[in-house]
Amino acid sequence: MLNIQEKPNKHIMEGAVSRLESIQEQGYRAVLKNKNFLALWLGQIFSQLADRVIFVVFVAVIAHNFSVATKYQSLLYIAFTLPAIFFTAIAGVFIDKWNKKHVLIFTNIIRAGLILALPLFSNTLFGIYILAFLVSGATQFFAPAEAASIPLMVKKCQLMSANSLFTATMMGSIILGFALGDPLINIFGLKYVNVAISAFFLISAGFLVLIKYKAGEHEKIQHQTFREFFEDFKIGFSYIKASKVTLNALLKLTALFSIVVMLCILSISISQQLLYPDNYKLGAQKFVYIVAFSGVGMILGAITAGTVLKTANKLIIAFAGFAIVGISLIFMSGIEFIPNSLHIPIKEHVVCGICLEPFNLTARMIYSYIIAGIIGFGCAIAAIPVQTILQTVMPEQIRGKILGIQFTLLSATSTLPILIAAYAADLLGVATILMITGIPIALFGIWGMFRNTRTLRKSN
Repeated sequence: MLNIQEKPNKHIMEGAVSRLESIQEQGYRAVLKNKNFLALWLGQIFSQLADRVIFVVFVAVIAHNFSVATKYQSLLYIAFTLPAIFFTAIAGVFIDKWNKKHVLIFTNIIRAGLILALPLFSNTLFGIYILAFLVSGATQFFAPAEAASIPLMVKKCQLMSANSLFTATMMGSIILGFALGDPLINIFGLKYVNVAISAFFLISAGFLVLIKYKAGEHEKIQHQTFREFFEDFKIGFSYIKASKVTLNALLKLTALFSIVVMLCILSISISQQLLYPDNYKLGAQKFVYIVAFSGVGMILGAITAGTVLKTANKLIIAFAGFAIVGISLIFMSGIEFIPNSLHIPIKEHVVCGICLEPFNLTARMIYSYIIAGIIGFGCAIAAIPVQTILQTVMPEQIRGKILGIQFTLLSATSTLPILIAAYAADLLGVATILMITGIPIALFGIWGMFRNTRTLRKSN
C-alpha cells in the first residue's frame, strides 16, 4: 500500500517541479539571457529605428526640394508599400532555402548602401520613389527572416515572451523612430542625415553577426527552374489551406492589422470632426496624438502579454483582446457626448529643451487618448498570442513561406480599410463607422472567450 501511494505522489512532485521550471524559463529575463536572442533583438531595435527615420527623411527631402503637397507624400507611401504586396510572399520561398542569419546581415548592409546613395537619387521625385521602392524591397527579405528566426532562438515555452518583446520594441520604434527624424535632420542636416541612418543599419548588422547560428539542411542555396520555384511557392498556400489552425491565425492577424490601419485613418476624422470641429486644418495636424496613444497602449499590451499573461490560455487571451478592441471602438463612438467646452488650459512650458506652446486640453481629447490607448492594448493582447500559436504550429522547413504570405496579406489588406474608412467617415460620420465596426468585433471576441473557456473546462 505504501509503494502504491508513493508512486503517484512522486509523479505529482515531478510534474510540479517540471511546471515550475517551465514557468521560470519564461519571461523577459529568461529570453534576454539567451545571447543569440539578445543579439537578434538588439539588431531589430536599430533596424526598426532606421526604417522609421527613413520615411521622415524622405518626406523632408521631398518637401524641401519639390513640394509640400500631400499627393507626393501619398506616392511615397505607395512606393514603400508596393514591394510588401508583390515581393514578400516570393521572398519567403528563398528565406526557407537561405541561411537566415546571412539574410538578416546582408539586407541591413544593402539598405545601408542604398541610403548612402540618397544624394544620387534625390535630384528628382522619381529617383526618390525608386530608392524608396528598393529599400522597401530589401526590407521584405529582412522582416520574414527575422520573424522566422525567433522560434529557432528560444524554447517553445518562451515564444510568448519573445514575441511580446519584439512587438513592444516594434511599437516603441515606430513612436521613437518618427520622433528621432526631426532631431537627426537638425543635427546632420538633409545633406548628411542619410549617413546616420546607414550607421543604424550597420550597427544592426554588427549585432546580428554575433548570433551563433547553425543552418539547417534545407537552408542551402539551390538553383531552381521556374517550375520548381512555382511549386515551392504553392507549398505555403497549400499548407495554409490544409491547416485550420494556421488559416484561422492568419485571418485573425489580418483582421487586427486592418483594424489598426482603419483606426489610423479614422483618427484624422475623429480629430477633425470631434476634437477640432471649428478648425479642420488644426485637426488634421493633431490626429497623430491619437495614433501615438494607441502605440503606447500596444507597448503596455505587449509587456502584459509577455509577463502577466505568459502562462494563460492563448486563445482566450486573443479573443479577450478582440473584445477589448470592439468595446473600446463602441465607447470611442460616444465621444460626441463628451462636452467639448470642458477644457484645462495648459501654459507654455519647456520639456527636454523643447518649448511647447500653450493650448487647451479638452475633456474630449483626454477621453479619445485614453480609449485609443485601450484599443492599442487590446490589439497587442490579441495579436501576440495568435502570432505565438502561428510560430508554434509552422514546420521550420516552410516557415519563411508562410510568414511571407502573412506579411503580404497584411500589406495588401491595409489598402481596402483605408479606402472604405476614409469614404464612409465622410458619408456617414466617424461616430457611426466606429459603432458599426465595434459591435461585430466585440461580439466575436466575447463569443470566442466563452467558447474556449467552456472547451477548456470540459477538457479539465
